[in-house]
Amino acid sequence: MKRILQDKKNLVILLLSILFVLKIPNEGIRFALWVLGGIFVASCSDIIINRLFYKKGIVPKSAIISGFITAGIINYNEPWFLVIIFPVLAVLSKHIIKYKNRHVFNPANFALFIAVLSRIPLMWNIESNIYLIIAFGLYIAYSIKKIPHIIGFLLFFSVPLVMQQANPLLLASWFFIFIMLIEPKTSGFGRIRGFAFGSIAGITSFLIFKFAPSYDMFVVSLFTANLFKPILERIK
Repeated sequence: MKRILQDKKNLVILLLSILFVLKIPNEGIRFALWVLGGIFVASCSDIIINRLFYKKGIVPKSAIISGFITAGIINYNEPWFLVIIFPVLAVLSKHIIKYKNRHVFNPANFALFIAVLSRIPLMWNIESNIYLIIAFGLYIAYSIKKIPHIIGFLLFFSVPLVMQQANPLLLASWFFIFIMLIEPKTSGFGRIRGFAFGSIAGITSFLIFKFAPSYDMFVVSLFTANLFKPILERIK
């Protein structure tokens, strides 16, 4: 068990599974089938792509996470075909949109960004227990050296809100901060780069909240921060 949990992807999957199970009694069978469908579609897509184009077999842990997030955030009362389209989009973005042979966008967030542009409602139902999210998230962020990302985000998100006499603690999504923002491959490494990445996401979240509230501020902010990744990688 210890060896399994040393892989942080396994730990994230465990957290997502717990959050999912905790939410089922409130949301019902459609929510359960919707999320499981998203996981299945994302996983199958990643397995097929890797088999056809890279000639290798994989355990699709990243796709499982993307399926959990995508289906867990999009409104599960939407038409069923959407739980096929958006997990597939998440996986495809990882394989197609690359810079220096590494994917640029957080896969799940890329799919959610397309959903936002398509005016498909996001419900963030997977965010069922913030205390678990914060406890797991702090451990994961510390172990993969992503604390600067979180500090940068909270600083540049919270200070402008406080100046506007708004409470950032009531507006923040801890699921976004501890699960999505610090995704290892698309958020960059290093203290300065991490702080800059989080800062871009934080100030963008505030600006969306202030000037374009009809759009999901967290999804748009992470997409924007990912766009800056090639520039941030030049920071020593």
